[in-house]
Amino acid sequence: MISNEYLFGNVGIDSMAFYAPRFYVDIEEFAAKRQVDPNKYTKGLLLKEMRIPDVGQDIISLGLKAAYIALTRGKISPKKIDAVFCGTETETYAVKSVSNIFAELLGVSANCMTQDIYNACAGGTLAILNALALIEQGILKRALVICADISSYQIGTPSEATQGSGAIAFILSRNPRVATFSRNFGKVSGNINDFYRPVGEKNAHVFGQYSVQTYLNFQLAAYDDLIRNIGDFHADFYTFHAPFAKLPIKTMQQIILKRWINHIANLIKLKPGGFRQSILKKLDYFLHDVSVLPEYLYLKLKERGYRSETLESMSHWLISNVKTRVLPQLRVPSHFGNMYNASIWAQIIYILENFAHPNDTIYWGSYGSGATCISGLLKVQERFKVITRRGPKINHFINRKERKNVLDYELIKTGNYAPPMVLGQITEHELNKGRGFTLHFCNEGCLIPSFKGLDYCPKGHEGFNERFFPLFAVLNSDPLIKRNYNEADVSYLKEGWVRISGNVKKGNCLEYEIRRIENKNEQNYNAVGLLNWIPVYIGPIDIIY
Repeated sequence: MISNEYLFGNVGIDSMAFYAPRFYVDIEEFAAKRQVDPNKYTKGLLLKEMRIPDVGQDIISLGLKAAYIALTRGKISPKKIDAVFCGTETETYAVKSVSNIFAELLGVSANCMTQDIYNACAGGTLAILNALALIEQGILKRALVICADISSYQIGTPSEATQGSGAIAFILSRNPRVATFSRNFGKVSGNINDFYRPVGEKNAHVFGQYSVQTYLNFQLAAYDDLIRNIGDFHADFYTFHAPFAKLPIKTMQQIILKRWINHIANLIKLKPGGFRQSILKKLDYFLHDVSVLPEYLYLKLKERGYRSETLESMSHWLISNVKTRVLPQLRVPSHFGNMYNASIWAQIIYILENFAHPNDTIYWGSYGSGATCISGLLKVQERFKVITRRGPKINHFINRKERKNVLDYELIKTGNYAPPMVLGQITEHELNKGRGFTLHFCNEGCLIPSFKGLDYCPKGHEGFNERFFPLFAVLNSDPLIKRNYNEADVSYLKEGWVRISGNVKKGNCLEYEIRRIENKNEQNYNAVGLLNWIPVYIGPIDIIY
């Protein structure tokens, strides 16, 4: 095969990580509660589960852990990061950067650049492109890009089943260990009203088939523009943004039918004598198995005058290629739902962790409603397994889960789920090896910066407390359940207690997460709506990565 090295620069992914909530709803149970044929979701959309956030779990909770794992997986000090960029459409504040929050919690140097990018599901991709350009120009050496989202649709709407949540983090640099990006990209944008979320609303609105058609049209246009910019190319994997797992398959169908069909005879070698089974049998079996190739593909080929032997070989080639190039990574959206900005990049992480080889080429088509689509290529590097052999991997999160029934999901979604507050005393786990987070807070538990001269609480609370919270800890006390409590009162942190979650008991291993809290009874006008995040230890954990 002719080398395609000339298509790629030397800037790309040096480390990467994924993180997702542990709660999920089984999609067949969900279908039964909504009185919908389960096949509509399991076969029509290729969904298996709907990942949902815990109470107080937000994009800071998810993105912080993804970023921390990316740093530790790559053995990179936070002080070596020059910029923190965040792509999301799950707004935390209307005004105030969440990238700054990530930088503070991670211990990134104050001499860093921060930026939030909101552009529907393409904001994360735009953050990546911004970072690539700044590194290429020598302005930055290493950039941390976090893509984190929690998708939300109104209860009872057709889109509800596609909800999901998760986060990815990339550390980008020159001479990366994992993958380099192409020098050129395909791109298309237009003012399309396919999807939107009004100011102040949590739930998004989508126009069904119109939105699907917009997505398909833009994916094809970005694919075409990339070819115009770089010429024809070969890819070992094709990856697309996945509002639901079936939609990337539909995109590949369109590329095959509308872009490959005229060239396909030159791409395959016909075997004399053909195959024993008829092409229709193969296509019927394949359609039943994975719903990839439309029935009209055979008819289109026949209309163009291809002989049976040619049809047989073409179908075999198409089936084997689509199976290996498109299907494996769709396990991610089928288990985690629509992760918006994290969707396409989580699939790419999954490919790199499970299927990629050095010098493989990955095509990606990133779509953001409203609408824009950006396409490009990734080149897998020789050293990529230095990163991918370390955990946790996406398969860990596929298996690490706790089932919730539909009623619990609805209570969490509507804000009516109120778990008891459980406190405990912890010590660092012997296998933790010093990993964790150092937080600073006032005597009332408000997080405050370590920035010299501004290291005090703007609400007027006294005290500056510094405490290290290990990534993995052991519960060394019996859980203390507090029935009546004010969630905003987190003064227990100063007293050495932490909040814990899960069915845990003394001696269990726990893992650090962080949760959002808001004082709904805030009396200080300037502090109304100011959010806070507190450590929560989740358990029991049986795998320490």
